[in-house]
Amino acid sequence: MTYRLYDFGPSPFCIKIRALLDYKRQRYERIDVNGPRFLVLRRKNPTGKVPALEIDGELVADSTDIAYALEARHPEPSVLPEHPRDRALCHVLEDWADEALYFYGLYHRWQDERGIETASKVFPLPLRPFLTPAIGGGARRQLRGQGVGRKSACQVADDLRRHLAACEALLDGQPWLLGERPMLCDFAVASQLLYLSRTPTGAERLDAFSSLAGYLERFRDLRAR
Repeated sequence: MTYRLYDFGPSPFCIKIRALLDYKRQRYERIDVNGPRFLVLRRKNPTGKVPALEIDGELVADSTDIAYALEARHPEPSVLPEHPRDRALCHVLEDWADEALYFYGLYHRWQDERGIETASKVFPLPLRPFLTPAIGGGARRQLRGQGVGRKSACQVADDLRRHLAACEALLDGQPWLLGERPMLCDFAVASQLLYLSRTPTGAERLDAFSSLAGYLERFRDLRAR
């Protein structure tokens, strides 16, 4: 089976699913929606949400839903803990990454002045003048609605420092958040950290937490293997 992945390269949620497909050794065709192919996705899925993966003729368009669908079809190597308490922790950490940590990467890409300077470079040059204000404006409205966008830069820096310290404390000498093997929460958390690391200020914030560099290197190695 070859999956078709509707993909936007910089998205942390797309990073999460690409890494998961690679880890489970599944072949997939990447369809970049950064341009005209976005219209193809909108015809299949009116929300236009990515990642979206075609599975058995159905388009699944949420990274968590995709992950559980892949786990059901390809249970080895598993990314869900066997013990109920560990599985619950995995769920909570994945949701924290997707619904809280994500907004700090988004802030440093689209609201932090240094991030805005580099964010537009991901778009094709002919479309850049149109996509940059549209995507950037949407991101800033999303940040204000969620709350991070209404905080001062100092507050955001303090919040992010606490989040990164929590990640470091969870690792505490072990390779992955829940022990010796990567779980779904690792794919979520590491993808958000990679997204953050690709912004100028976010990279500087991460540099203060040395153990997270090793964590991200292990995450990259999963895909290489």
